[in-house]
Amino acid sequence: MEHIYPAFERGRIMKKELLWALRDYSYSALQLQYQDYSDGIIRGCRLRTEDNCLIAGKGIIKCQDFIFLITEEERIEYAPTEEFVSLKFRVKLREELPDYVRYITEFALDKNPERTRNELEICRFKLKQGACLRTEYKDFYDIQTEFDTVNLADATWAGIGGNTLSKEVTDYFAKEVLKCRAADGQDLQFAYLLLQGREAVNRGTIEDYIYRKTEGRRSEIQSTKDMFQKLEDILEGIRNGERTYGMAREEENGRMIIMD
Repeated sequence: MEHIYPAFERGRIMKKELLWALRDYSYSALQLQYQDYSDGIIRGCRLRTEDNCLIAGKGIIKCQDFIFLITEEERIEYAPTEEFVSLKFRVKLREELPDYVRYITEFALDKNPERTRNELEICRFKLKQGACLRTEYKDFYDIQTEFDTVNLADATWAGIGGNTLSKEVTDYFAKEVLKCRAADGQDLQFAYLLLQGREAVNRGTIEDYIYRKTEGRRSEIQSTKDMFQKLEDILEGIRNGERTYGMAREEENGRMIIMD
């Protein structure tokens, strides 16, 4: 195997072979890095609102097995409809030409929550007349507030082994856990794991934590929304001092016999 790396020095002429090597290296490295990831947001694409526009930040997205670099903010105008609207990233066109492959993509609002193979969900929301759309949350539970709040529980985030929860969602969970004095070693370790990376934690890691905390079955988790709801229950249990979610409820139904 032959590997060519150009020498970027003054006076050196960049021959076509060196330009080809530079092209192949820069393109292939990114594709190889995320080849085992599912389609979804890999990094960035943070949301904010401004003048009746939802603004999606810079980021990296994988869709139809291709890595897209979002190098500029995208502004999407919205209006109150009082029904759920999904903000999607969509590949509108893939065209193979002799010299290159051409993709046309867009961010668009869609009333249909279902996704096709060429679509990813960035967020969803239900906005009332006269209200303002929020992207800041009071606490972890506020993320799924029904009205006037950007909901990230169903966002399509990429991960090894399938779609996973938004990095922003798991960061909120971790910060809330770290505020709880009743959190045990397992909770703290998981919280630090969630916060240390730049990308979303893989689905299997979250499912394993939920399985151990709830003594449930992995088959009960079918979607990222299911994962979010399980984490809500676990956080409530930690705040109430329960070692395992559901244990306190079972103990309340039991009886204590004291022998004198």
